[in-house]
Amino acid sequence: MNQPLEKNKIDRRIQRTRQSLRAALFELMKDKEYDAISIEEITERANVGRATFYLHYKDKEDLLLEEFSEMANEKAQILSEIPFSAWLPSQEDPDDSKEITPAPPLLMVFQHIYDNSELYNILLKSERSSRIVERIRKIATEAIVRFVETKLKTDPIPIFVEVPINLLAAFFSGSLLSSVDWWLEEKMQHTPEQMTYMFQSLFFRGARKTMGLLKDSDTK
Repeated sequence: MNQPLEKNKIDRRIQRTRQSLRAALFELMKDKEYDAISIEEITERANVGRATFYLHYKDKEDLLLEEFSEMANEKAQILSEIPFSAWLPSQEDPDDSKEITPAPPLLMVFQHIYDNSELYNILLKSERSSRIVERIRKIATEAIVRFVETKLKTDPIPIFVEVPINLLAAFFSGSLLSSVDWWLEEKMQHTPEQMTYMFQSLFFRGARKTMGLLKDSDTK
């Protein structure tokens, strides 16, 4: 009868250990470059043993990517709760005389990246970034798939997808990560609003037809 209680205690202990290790890593990153931080420094700062670290993570990239994964899933959940109509401002006809306004949900994404630029610099620009970019892409794609699947089930506005959802997600995540990589190279000289405008102008012109968002008049 006490098994569920014991399991909950173990789960909370595991969660606390993981949180301590992640907090330790980010504290150390305030004082030194990520590539120079060792596993020993992380475990000492978190006050856990090296053996405990390797029970939870393969390496420090694994630890860093857990932070990214949780943020990606959290953002996907938040975005899935926003009515799909909120994306529609980004679907304005680019030849229309009206000014194209940044879609609020997409602006949230670029604002999040701007606010966490240190993390994204490490993920995409550190010496070991080549080892983790594909893992980042996989995490982002999976989060986007969950977002689209949720919208298909809950949003009253129909989405007519002509391609597999995972391909649409892979295309979106690849485009987004490439845009973020360029943004970082440019030292983030452009604002989140400007990046949102440029990204939606590039991405949605083709995607909106695939997703069934074109008006009948637009196809003529």
